[in-house]
Amino acid sequence: MHGPGRRVPLDFGAELWKSDFSLFESVPGIAAVLARSHPAPGDDRIWYEATRSLLADVVDAAGGAELAMGRLHASMDLAQERYDPSLVEHVDESVEVGLSDSSTEDAWYAMAELWMWARTLDDRLKRKAVTTGQKKPQGPIPALADGPRREAVVRARSKMLMSPVGEAQHLTNLHLHMQPVPAGTKSARVRAGKVILPFPDKVTSTVSHRSELTYKDRRDGVTFADDLFSAMELFMAALLTTFETHLPERFRSPP
Repeated sequence: MHGPGRRVPLDFGAELWKSDFSLFESVPGIAAVLARSHPAPGDDRIWYEATRSLLADVVDAAGGAELAMGRLHASMDLAQERYDPSLVEHVDESVEVGLSDSSTEDAWYAMAELWMWARTLDDRLKRKAVTTGQKKPQGPIPALADGPRREAVVRARSKMLMSPVGEAQHLTNLHLHMQPVPAGTKSARVRAGKVILPFPDKVTSTVSHRSELTYKDRRDGVTFADDLFSAMELFMAALLTTFETHLPERFRSPP
């Protein structure tokens, strides 16, 4: 989180965050832990601990998505390599055939990881409190001080949620709480010589069972994943640029 042109991490500074302790459900736990030290820390230390990793935690989720994407593409490349030698002369490429091995299974698991990291990233930006009695939303967006920095982050998140990231939320809910999207063997299809992951038509609402999914548009899961990850990349670039642009003057390095 350090970089040229500044003397502190991007998320450092009292100007960046709201100072109302009631906004942070983490404060009571932090205070209890720090109270064991001698001498007990003041409010500034508690507030610092409550805000110190809010931005870094979002970056961490983006890193998880990046690793999942790497595994997805590596698995699909391997599946393609394994399919090519099996081609025989006079294959009718207009007919789709199935393909199932360890590489296609790995690809589906990596795909699910990508969805979950996309959801995790958004949850870490803004989520409902999990502590009993705390009704205020949590995360860096609710915690950011009012002003152009927060407004820019809110706009960037709204744009991201209109991308496949928003669709992935519904698929993640199905996958996490009920069942995987593909039933049974995690297989692929070979379409015109290319190995693809058959992917459901666009999902716009909660899915309670995979039987609700349709496959009329013949989508490819890898294409969906690429679009999803691109949207996450655009959001992260906007997020970090916003923090750079609105860095408090007192933390800028002298020219």
